[in-house]
Amino acid sequence: MENNQAFGWLMKSAVSALLPTANTNINAIEGCNDISVLVDGVAHDFETLLSAVSSSAAAAGGGGVNTANVPNDKSASSSDVPSTETNNNNSTKDNLTARLDRIKTLLYEERSASSAAVTNNNGSISLNWTPGVATEVFKCFTTNNNDATTTTSTPIQQDLLPKLLQNLPSLPFEARKSISAIFNYLLVCGLDGVDAIQFASVSTAFAAYVLQRAALIIGTFVHCHDCKSQGKSE
Repeated sequence: MENNQAFGWLMKSAVSALLPTANTNINAIEGCNDISVLVDGVAHDFETLLSAVSSSAAAAGGGGVNTANVPNDKSASSSDVPSTETNNNNSTKDNLTARLDRIKTLLYEERSASSAAVTNNNGSISLNWTPGVATEVFKCFTTNNNDATTTTSTPIQQDLLPKLLQNLPSLPFEARKSISAIFNYLLVCGLDGVDAIQFASVSTAFAAYVLQRAALIIGTFVHCHDCKSQGKSE
């Protein structure tokens, strides 16, 4: 494996080709390079989806999703959901998937360019360079700052990553794949590649973040694994 392909699994997926062209947001999302705007959009889409799932579960008499303060609408059954609402939900899923894929792609592009630069400079590493994209992704997904806002004037979702992990079953398949890739990359970006030292601060900080929330994050992984195992046994 070539050094600049060490994280090739972050490469842009083919999911965007499967998204409906009628969704005019997709092109704007794919052209966005602002991590804070992308993550803020993820937070908004995520809350919108959870609200819809919780309402459907309540209407069907089932349990809700793993979240708090999500409004429930018991006045209609799932079969009474208007087609416009269904279309809106599908559009939200597409936007969420596209935003997460874009974040994953920006991480890959930064790492690919960094690795190539080190290789082209005969292994020489610039100690004055910091991975802006990786650092911003880490901060936006994990920060707890009520004053942090984006250009959309919506507060950044606090501690968004654990909430995404807790509610993975409620998210689209491709979105779950991107969340897993982002989580894995932040954890190991400073451990592999010719430019690993330049990303060590990010992976070290993220590892400390995960350790502080081990009971929640690791517990979520174990729970998801147990659910899959039970499903197979049945």
